[in-house]
Amino acid sequence: MARRPQRGSHAISQRAIGADVVLMRDAVTPERLTHEMATAPTQAILMRGNPVFSSTVIASNPHLRVIAKHGAGVDSVDIDAATKQRVLVMVAGDANAPAVAEHTIALILALGRDVVSLNERTHSGAWDRATYRGREIRGRTLGLVGFGRIARHVARTAAALGMTVVALGRSKGRVDPALAREAADLTELLAVSDIVSLHAPLTDATRGMIDAARLNAMKSGAILINTARGALVDEDALCAALSSGHLAGAGLDTLAQEPPAKDRPILQAPNLIVTPHIAAQTGASITRTGVEAARNIAAVLTRGDIDRANVVNPAALDPP
Repeated sequence: MARRPQRGSHAISQRAIGADVVLMRDAVTPERLTHEMATAPTQAILMRGNPVFSSTVIASNPHLRVIAKHGAGVDSVDIDAATKQRVLVMVAGDANAPAVAEHTIALILALGRDVVSLNERTHSGAWDRATYRGREIRGRTLGLVGFGRIARHVARTAAALGMTVVALGRSKGRVDPALAREAADLTELLAVSDIVSLHAPLTDATRGMIDAARLNAMKSGAILINTARGALVDEDALCAALSSGHLAGAGLDTLAQEPPAKDRPILQAPNLIVTPHIAAQTGASITRTGVEAARNIAAVLTRGDIDRANVVNPAALDPP
């Protein structure tokens, strides 16, 4: 993309694809995106985090050809508007899936063996060896809500640890029977799972999907894991389910509000582990993801071979 550097940005010449890259180091608001793209024709955006690409922002630059996500979640992009303008929205494939899957398993293990609470008690002088009884994950049932790249990695690891895996994809037949048994519906998955792990995208249909009724439908003593999007879960209802003891614990790498206010009730819930949306933040994962996102952009700008598996809106590839 041909650009000139703006204040707070740093331009690098990319001769290989005939483009100048502008790094937007400051807060990326819709207004700033619109301003930057109006300054010079912008053909590609590499998006880290979740800046809002509304229909207005997308329409503000008729030169835009691709929005490449440094990761997998694209809920902040108006996909319909991008498709209408024939802008490809692309994700970084499997690049960060192993890291997120590892973090998911780490949360399951930490909650199952009470790692955080035992560490705190031991540091405070307690020694619970005579009375503590942990819970093995071997032989337990893990329910995966969503069966994309990350969930598949989780399923493989869980099976290796001796767990039974059931899963629910976006549509029937999307669950690989070699990795998991396909649940009939979410009601069945919640009823049979000792641990429920969320791997669904955030859409109008999935927002708040794990509400009070669905939390109550989970097994007594079950564990909830969310390394996907915070808004999939009704946090007040989760707080109540943890406080009542209906759920044995929850592990969240993402919250509806990030960063959360210090007085947010969910942070006071018992048996809760919260990490600051860092499941994908390993050195190797960041490198893989950045390279894959850059490859997506290079393929579009040079009219190379586009990996269709990375395209969120394949209709934008169809002839006009």
